Amino acid sequence: FVDHLYAALEQQGIQTYKDDETLPRGESIRPALLKAIQESRIAVVVFSENYADSSWCLDELAHIIECVDTRGQIVIPIFYYVEPSDVRKLKRKYEEAFSKHETEKKENVESWRKTLEKAGSISGWAINGTINCDEAKCIKEIVSTISSSLPTLSRNVNKDLIGIETRLQDLKSKLEIESGGVRFIGIWGVGGGGKTTLASAAYAEISHRFKGHCLLENIREESRKHGLTKLQEKFLSLVLKTKDVMVGSEIEGRS
Repeated sequence: FVDHLYAALEQQGIQTYKDDETLPRGESIRPALLKAIQESRIAVVVFSENYADSSWCLDELAHIIECVDTRGQIVIPIFYYVEPSDVRKLKRKYEEAFSKHETEKKENVESWRKTLEKAGSISGWAINGTINCDEAKCIKEIVSTISSSLPTLSRNVNKDLIGIETRLQDLKSKLEIESGGVRFIGIWGVGGGGKTTLASAAYAEISHRFKGHCLLENIREESRKHGLTKLQEKFLSLVLKTKDVMVGSEIEGRS
């Protein structure tokens, strides 16, 4: 489940930290994980049946909850075949796990207990195999929620540009994204008039809604330097999310 969720987040262009995917070789795990938690806007916690068995997971969760209090971090809990009340009140497998911790990690038990109580009280997703809970659908909803919680590039980069919002809304209406068809939009004007800025703002605003997307800049200059095939390879690599695209000719690239 976590692998599918990670892939969906990456496909959406959301920078996602997962230790076995992004941890550089030779780097100490604990400092890297703590740093990743501190620098993240959102923490997704997947509570599985055996989650509480791991003191490592409980330490991570404690740090996440600390970041909620000190940094305003958002936590999205996913209760994967466990009830939120099991997590909150330490029932069933969670109770069994804490019985073991009482003898092995007694000094941490009380803080872990408070951490789970707080995390289990946060509204999240319950995935339990019922007919109304399709995992693929849940992952799509989770990714959508996370995406909408993150600031878009256009809001960050172009917020001080006078008139950009009006022009952006006009361009988006011409794109007719919900129509289901294919549209080509040309932006014409004098040099320095803001064409690239507007196109980039539109891309930043809507690209997350597509499975594949790519922004190619300076096409004339780049094609003169490296040829169209290099641009075709770059385009296909970004859209298909693979590094192994080889284009033999411009005709092959177009097809």
